[in-house]
Amino acid sequence: MHVRKWAKGLAAFALVLTIFPIGTVRAEEELTLDGESAILIDADSGAVLYEKNADERHYPASITKIMTVYLALSRGSLDQTLTATDTAIDNIDRKSSHIWLDYGEELSLKDACYAAIMASANDASNVLAEAVGGSQNEFAEMMNEAAAAAGSKNTHFANAHGLPDEDHYTTAYDMAMITRMAIQNADFAEIFGTVKYEMQPTNKQKDVRYFASGNDMLKKGEFFYEYATGGKIGWTEDAGYTIVTTASKDGVNLIAVVLKNSNKNARYTDTRTLFDYGFANYKQITIPASAFEEKTIEIKKRGQLWATAAFKMSYDFKILAQSGDDESQYSASVIVENENDPQTIQAYAILNKNGVEIARQAMEKELAVNDISFKATTWPIIQKGLDLFSVAVFALFMGLFLIAAFGRMSRRRS
Repeated sequence: MHVRKWAKGLAAFALVLTIFPIGTVRAEEELTLDGESAILIDADSGAVLYEKNADERHYPASITKIMTVYLALSRGSLDQTLTATDTAIDNIDRKSSHIWLDYGEELSLKDACYAAIMASANDASNVLAEAVGGSQNEFAEMMNEAAAAAGSKNTHFANAHGLPDEDHYTTAYDMAMITRMAIQNADFAEIFGTVKYEMQPTNKQKDVRYFASGNDMLKKGEFFYEYATGGKIGWTEDAGYTIVTTASKDGVNLIAVVLKNSNKNARYTDTRTLFDYGFANYKQITIPASAFEEKTIEIKKRGQLWATAAFKMSYDFKILAQSGDDESQYSASVIVENENDPQTIQAYAILNKNGVEIARQAMEKELAVNDISFKATTWPIIQKGLDLFSVAVFALFMGLFLIAAFGRMSRRRS
């Protein structure tokens, strides 16, 4: 029999991201917020912890660049050399945010990404769009496809920078999902959390360009938030003040989005209110990998062993819970689905609260598939039988031949 083996492993971070929350962990509390729409989510599971008009459409302004930079980093390389074209430079309002890129100026994709996030550079965003998408319109289509993949429901991007366009809109919920997807990229997470950056001289610019994060929650000052890990702000007259920020404390990782703030300071006080609420009301619960029973399933077909699937958890199961929850309320179990199909069989680590499933995680799988086709199983037996038969016939003929030869020799002697 021929056996094929492969294993589907899960990185620790990816494992957390594939948790599917079934129940809700939301605590009910009314918060006073200035923004017209807001949301707070668990960055690991995607669970919504608080929301205010989270599905209401708004113009995003420059928080659009979260998607722009994520796509650029996903499709390109940091050291890739980009060239600023006339379409990239001229297709923005020169009174808007930019870094004065010149026609034909060469810069790295890394520099363009830092410029887009930290300096909110619209010209650098267009350069990224053309380099990755081929054109700004094609890149916008890529943005929409990625938004859908992130789980957004009411978002449509028309450009890479976020300047006003009637066909360019999003929601607080969608931007939280997009940001959750983006921070999985290590390069994005680093750029998103950088406070200061220096862009070295180029073929068109002899001086160093200095960038600083526009999100004041990352910088020492009035609105500094010690647990903030990254952020992007935006503003246009139509969008109002917008903000996306990430924060982490004691294993709890949060994403806050506020749209349509009335003033630039309110977006920071709103975000702080959301984070303070989240950290006060939620904690991370860890169920060790050893709590989940390893499973080995034998799959048979026509009475023969077709495949063997082995499942295990190599990483701890983490989930957000309300601060007042007793950890004894949580228990671990394992279920197996599609037990008769080697390709789709999958075991899931189940997290239960008071006996009710609230989340599940696909376990690691090692699969051994046996070739039980006629050619691999029955035909070799037939072939072996034929071989034995041939040997027996040959031996019979040889025996008869030897007997006849011996008889002839005996007659000659007599």
